[in-house]
Amino acid sequence: MSKIKARAEALEALGLSQGASADEIREAWRTVAFHAHPDHTGGDYSGFAQAKSAYDFLRKEGLTAQNRSGPAVPRRPQLRKRVVELTRADLDACRDLLSPDPALPDMSDRGETDQAGKRDDTPADHIPDAIGCFGRDLTYFVKTPVSEGSNRVALPTSVLAGSRKAEAEVLTFQSKNSGQGEVVIPDALRERKFPGARSVRIRFDSDQQMQDDYWLAS
Repeated sequence: MSKIKARAEALEALGLSQGASADEIREAWRTVAFHAHPDHTGGDYSGFAQAKSAYDFLRKEGLTAQNRSGPAVPRRPQLRKRVVELTRADLDACRDLLSPDPALPDMSDRGETDQAGKRDDTPADHIPDAIGCFGRDLTYFVKTPVSEGSNRVALPTSVLAGSRKAEAEVLTFQSKNSGQGEVVIPDALRERKFPGARSVRIRFDSDQQMQDDYWLAS
């Protein structure tokens, strides 16, 4: 009876009923662990510790394993998504690439200007503040929205290369719309500019909720 009671209490700690499936238990653990993590609770570790203890117990009881038929096969290491905040060195490298060319301080003779003295074809500049990593798939999160017309975005490219020196590249593109959007880097450009990456995409007008949704998505 004590083990049955312990199972019931562990499931309750994860907000689950007694008939919860293995998939439901794993998903509940991910959700509860994320929201109860000390990074999101001002350093309070109690909720996270309770959820982890409950999940560890259920895992040892075999309630989190997927049912398999046939002979057992070696399990591949499970990839986990993570969101990495950019370092100061990465941000500085991006800003340096987007800085105006000191050799051309006056751009007034290179195109028409608006009333504020800004060229009408000046591109909108963007810098990401975080990178989502899922194996070799990269997602750059940019807080600023895409602008209609010309856009430039400076991206750290040495995320997977293991380089100690921060390296970045500026990519330019045209957009017919403004606001939130996603740009997928073409394979040919990705292979040249992002060593080791299998896919690269950029999400504009992203917020913390978008990063959280990325982290929680399976």
